[in-house]
Amino acid sequence: MGNDKRTITVKDITAYLKENPDFFIQQPDVIESLVLSEAPEGTISLAQKQVERLHNKNAQLHEQLSTLIDNARQNSDLQSRVHQLCLRLMDAKNLEELLPSLVTEFKQEFNADEVALRLFYTGDEPEFPDTSENIAQLHADDESLKAFDHLLSKQQPVCGRLSKAQKEVLFKEQAGKVKSVACLPIGHNPCAGLLAIASFDANRFHAGMATDYLQFLGEVIMRLLRPYHDHVQ
Repeated sequence: MGNDKRTITVKDITAYLKENPDFFIQQPDVIESLVLSEAPEGTISLAQKQVERLHNKNAQLHEQLSTLIDNARQNSDLQSRVHQLCLRLMDAKNLEELLPSLVTEFKQEFNADEVALRLFYTGDEPEFPDTSENIAQLHADDESLKAFDHLLSKQQPVCGRLSKAQKEVLFKEQAGKVKSVACLPIGHNPCAGLLAIASFDANRFHAGMATDYLQFLGEVIMRLLRPYHDHVQ
């Protein structure tokens, strides 16, 4: 049998490129593999195009590397801050120290305008220390909590905007100023409360935010409150 393979000639390549003048635009990777010489003065050569493409690619890789380094640095700083925050909360000797410390620490950590803590109970209302912070207890069957049914059913942090009814339960006279909130459910099956971190800036907390950090802090709060609150599981 004869060899059916046809040898491609320079003439074939030249004819193809003339018929497809945008070939290198459609296939830019090919440029990188070519061995090219400089073009006459006043013209743009493929060599220049190759250098330009490699320069842009190098710039993109440099930007990606810088982003990775920045993210690693931020994650390291965040881990350190979370560690220190947990230690400060664990230093509280009793509920009288712990509750106001929760509000103060979260307000500082998140540079928040308002922080609200609502703890739920069943049966008789448990004794609760007096505090000037936005902290209160609500019966688990309180009608006002129906506004949070969807949020509490997720049992995970939620960031974004709350309804008027939700903000009034959490922030009372400050509700009108609150534009965005991060909510941390406390406890599991049933949820034993909510910690809400609020900002007067509508863009401060949004649905696209990562919530792993918040979820971890919610777990920490649950364990800190458990010795003092029967409803926290």
